[in-house]
Order: sequence, then structure tokens, then C-alpha cells
Amino acid sequence: MIERRLVTSALQGLLAAATGKPCGMGVLPQLGGKPAEPPYSVLRSLPLTLAGAPFADQHEDADTVYQVDCVARTHDQAEWLGDRARTGVLGRDGRGGWLHTLTVPGWSCYARDLDLDAGPEDDAAAAIVFYVIRFRLRWTRSAG
Repeated sequence: MIERRLVTSALQGLLAAATGKPCGMGVLPQLGGKPAEPPYSVLRSLPLTLAGAPFADQHEDADTVYQVDCVARTHDQAEWLGDRARTGVLGRDGRGGWLHTLTVPGWSCYARDLDLDAGPEDDAAAAIVFYVIRFRLRWTRSAG
């Protein structure tokens, strides 16, 4: 069965690398023991489903869903961070491979889908803009 924490950690690393900005795992990211200043993202785990072939391993496939909350000071900055996150997860190279790998031992991520792109939502009172994106990652056991 897939270890969810390994998927979450791999995706958090991908988002930090692809955006060049800190990414917290369910919480505001910390830099040097202090809360990060926007822009940053927060990764949230959502439903996990398991499946498999009849009469075989019933947990040989998994779908993981994650929400990425992009937090920024301006509308433009939020869209920029959302674009970087979306490209980081869904972007392909010239040969059809992923721009950024997701490595989870014993598993292969064979599909990455955009589940929701809610776009930016301004909170004028807090001087913060949130941009919510959800990704569905589809996994199967690696051969060998």
C-alpha cells in the first residue's frame, strides 16, 4: 500500500523547487524559525482512494488528491505563484516526460490531473490573496 506521507513529502519538494518559494505541509511555512512572508504555498492532503485488479492485490493502485493554497500580497503575485505551481506539477518536457519528477519508492505516478483551479480570491481586510489549486495524482506499483 502506498505511504501517503512519502507522496506528500515528494509533492512538497516539487512545489518548493518549481516555484522557488517555501511550501508548508498543512501549515504556514517557516523560514529560520519565523513565518514565511508571502508569496508561499501550503500543501493540504485530501482524499486517498485505493484500487486494484479483481482477485489480486486490492491496493496496487492509488489516487491522491492535494490542494495547494497559494498565498500572496497581490492578485498578480498570486496568479504568478499559481502558474508556477501548475507548471511544476503538470508541465511536460519536449519528449513528453514530466518537468519535475515525483519519486516514491516502489510506486510510479502515471497521471497528474488538474482537479480544480479556483483562481485568486482577494481578502482586502487581510491584504492577502489566496489562489486555490487541486491536483489528482494517480499511482501504480512499479515493476520489479
